[in-house]
Amino acid sequence: MSKRLIGIVLCAVGSVVIGVLAAQRFFGLFVKAVPPAFLTDINKGAAHSFFFAYGFGLGVMIFGWTLLAVVLSRFFRDGGPGAPPSPPAEGE
Repeated sequence: MSKRLIGIVLCAVGSVVIGVLAAQRFFGLFVKAVPPAFLTDINKGAAHSFFFAYGFGLGVMIFGWTLLAVVLSRFFRDGGPGAPPSPPAEGE
C-alpha cells in the first residue's frame, strides 16, 4: 500500500468516526430533550438509526471536503525550495 492510499483511508475512517460521534452526541441531546411519555422504544430506535445514518453521511461529507481541499491545495502552494528565487524588492 502506498503512503497516499494509507493517508486517504485514515482520513476517510477518521471523518466517518467524527461524524458518527457527532450523531451520537446529538442523539443524546434528543433523548434528553424529548419527554419520556412521548418517546417509545420504537421511536427511540428509529431515531437512533436516523441519527446514525446522519452521522455516517456527515462523515462522508467531511471526507469529501477534506479530499477536495487537498486536491485544490496544489493550486495555492508557494514555489517551495525547488522554485526559482523571486526578484528582489525595489528598495533592496
